[in-house]
Order: sequence, then C-alpha cells, then structure tokens
Amino acid sequence: SGQPLHDDTVDSAVEMVTARGSDAFTRYDGNLTGADGLPDFADGKRLVSPTALERYAGCPHAYFVERLLRVQPVEQPEEIIKISPLDIGNLMHETMDEFINDSRDSLPDFGQPWTAEQRVRLREIAVAKAANLEARGTTGHTRLWEDERDRILADLTSMLDEDDRWRAMRNARVVRSELGFGRDGVDPVAIEVDGGSVLMRGSADKVDETRDGTIIVTDIKTGSARDYKELNKDPVAAGTKLQLPAYAHAALQILGGERAEAAYWFVRQGKGGRIQLELTDEVEQTYAEAVGTLVASLAGGLFPAKAPDQPDFAWVTCWYCNPDGIGHGEARERYMKKRHDPALRDLVTLIDPKAVESGAVEPGAVEPAQRGEAR
Repeated sequence: SGQPLHDDTVDSAVEMVTARGSDAFTRYDGNLTGADGLPDFADGKRLVSPTALERYAGCPHAYFVERLLRVQPVEQPEEIIKISPLDIGNLMHETMDEFINDSRDSLPDFGQPWTAEQRVRLREIAVAKAANLEARGTTGHTRLWEDERDRILADLTSMLDEDDRWRAMRNARVVRSELGFGRDGVDPVAIEVDGGSVLMRGSADKVDETRDGTIIVTDIKTGSARDYKELNKDPVAAGTKLQLPAYAHAALQILGGERAEAAYWFVRQGKGGRIQLELTDEVEQTYAEAVGTLVASLAGGLFPAKAPDQPDFAWVTCWYCNPDGIGHGEARERYMKKRHDPALRDLVTLIDPKAVESGAVEPGAVEPAQRGEAR
C-alpha cells in the first residue's frame, strides 16, 4: 500500500540494502573508520606476522572476520575423505625440521650431499609422523591415504636429491632449521614505515650459507607455485607475498653477514622449483611501502570484501565472501563498485593492480599519513 511500517528492524534493513547497492564504501561494506580498538601495527610495540598482513591484502573482510572477530568456518570431520593440504604441509615441514635438528652435528658441508644413513633417518621420521596423523583420524579413506602417504615419502626423498643438487650448484652448506624471530627471546624484525615501526615475527624453514658468506633463507611450500609467479614482476605480489624480505632481514639480524637472499622452495613433485628474492635497496623500499599501506589501512578501519575475481566451482576460494558455498558473485559485484571510493584508493592501488590498469582507480598524491609510505 506504500504506507511506512515504522518498524526499526525494517528501516535498518532498508538502510543496509540501500547502502550496499550504492557506489559508496559504507559501514555495511566494511568501512570502520573511526572505530575503537583497531590494531595499529606501526606503533612499534605489538607484533605482526607477514602471513597476517598477506591475509589482509588477500581479502580485508576475511581478515576482519577471522582475525579480529575470531570466526572460522565450521569443519565437518565426517566429511573428510582425504588428508587436507594443511596436514600434508605440516607433516612435511615437521619431518624436515626434526630431520635437520637430528642431524645438527653432521650437517652437509659446502656442496656436500646428505649421506645414505641420513636419508634412512628422514624416512623413519616421516613414517612415524604419518602414523601419528593416521591415529588421529585426519588422513581420510585408507586407500586414498596409502597412495598419498607413498607420494609424501617419495617427495621427501626427492627434496634431499634437489637439495644436494642446489647446494652443489651454489657451493652452500646447511646451517640450521627454523629461523625464528620475534619470539623465544629473539628480537623481531623492524620495518620502518611512515608513522612508525612495524615489528615482524615469524619463522623460516631452512637456512644455508654459501662459501662467499651469502645467507640463503628458504621457506618450504607444499602447494603449487602458480600463485607465486607474480613475484618475478612484483616483489610483494600486490601485498600477498611478504615473507621473503622479512626472512632475509631476520637472517642478517640474527646470523650477521652483509648479504642475504630468501626463496620459496616448492617441494612436491610436478610443482617444484624455486622463486628467489635478493634483498636489494629497491626491494626493501617496495616492501616497506607495501607494509606501510597495509598497516595504515588496517588501523584506518578499511575492510572491504575483496571477493575472488574467478567464480567458485570445485571448491570455495573464500568462505568469508561465500559463506553458504553457492557462489560469491554478488560480493564480487559489490567490490567492483566500492573499489572506486576515494577512501580505498591507496589500499586498492596496492592489492588490486588490475583496478589501476583498468582505470577504475586513479593513483595520485595524497597525504603521507594516508599512504603509509616508507621513510
């Protein structure tokens, strides 16, 4: 009849739908500017990990719900058919960590291979850890697990083959496993940005040293290298790959030396290879600017839902943008409109380069406090 209902709930719902349908970045879209309690990671006091900032760059809304509200998708144990990629990664990481620590008195010297006895020991550690996973009931169907277990063992053996080849080529020796910083009494890595200092904490998987004194820090990856290829053009991959510079900084800070490199090592067969990054002045500048933009945007309360640009098919890419599992198309459409808002310009310029290329966002000079540039 067109008569107003005078109902607060309905009025609020209409307000939300209207705001979400507009081009403006509103509180219904994740604009929490001015809200109390937002973390300021440039205060030089609290610690943050590179992976946490990567998560924010990937989808600020997901970061807000997962990290600030501490809400996570519900897992259904009865639906586990095969071991998860996370459990595979943990198994391989923990095996290599224990193996290197177990061999600490006989680690290979410059360009020298692992011994036959050490290779046997690696397999023993892996078999024991695999048995523990199986006992916990997280490995899925028996037949599928048997095949995956054999593949994991083969991949671990292949890791030693590749490590021998790579260290012979670089004339490098194994130094240690798990280079931790910002924890257990070890100082964090400080990244100076406009407005303060960002203290990083984390842990790299493996450290080697070449005969000329170059320290090489390696982060082991059990997934595909596909999402990391962008590092060949952009050392921070739109803010989503921030580990390597922090690891290189930590190596110099903890172990000394004048030159450090860091690399992602993709260790599963068919997905292998290394993506290496040298800590140059240009990389450090780009890194500090990216970190500064992310922490400034986070402290400023910017949490748009940056839904994936490709539709979900076989699996859900972001449960926070697609909580019912039937698609994130509507969330993506909203983001495509909201990213024009001037409040998001600096953040979108970093995390969504395609928006700049398409002309949806025009990068320009703004106040330093907004940009979070490096000093």
